[in-house]
Amino acid sequence: MRPRLPFLRVLAPVFVLALPLAARADGTADPQVTRLLQAKRTLNWNHTLGGTERYGHAEALVDAPADAVAKKATEFGQYRTFHRKFATARVVGKEGEKTDVYMRYPVTIGKLTIELQETMRFSPIRSVGSAFVLEAHALQGDMKRGHTIITIKPVDAKHALLQVDVLLVPKLPAPQSFIDEELRDGALDFVNGLKDKAQGWVGPVTQL
Repeated sequence: MRPRLPFLRVLAPVFVLALPLAARADGTADPQVTRLLQAKRTLNWNHTLGGTERYGHAEALVDAPADAVAKKATEFGQYRTFHRKFATARVVGKEGEKTDVYMRYPVTIGKLTIELQETMRFSPIRSVGSAFVLEAHALQGDMKRGHTIITIKPVDAKHALLQVDVLLVPKLPAPQSFIDEELRDGALDFVNGLKDKAQGWVGPVTQL
């Protein structure tokens, strides 16, 4: 069996060859980075990803290198501190290189607040071009379907672009408008929590 190499040693070569997002190959500014710098805050909304189901999406710039943000994203035992609404988040199992994380969190549907639980199975983090991608699917709990994608792209040597897309379809019937609100707010909370932990201070990146 080949020995497993340290996380940073495996992934570091990706960044040697990567063009930064802040200035694209054609020399123009990246519009996604520009939009976040102008907004001076984390942005969030709902959208579809290759189908009809609606995800909550959030994105922010992070004052930390992309590999450091990616490493922080794999610290599953710390997820309780990333998201202000998590009542519980802990690692409950491993299957090969996949990690099972159990989460409990309250969800508000209209005037009703209920506590949902779900175990999400995270696949190993992978590199896609110059980006890191961490993906999870619902395994067991109160969701008919669940899918999370965490994407971290290098902006330059000291900054990263963090994106989170979250799909949760509860077994309990609920209006789509309420589900949309929970998904985009949940994505926002997670992005802000991971961002602040990775950069070591609270707040948006307003300049590079």
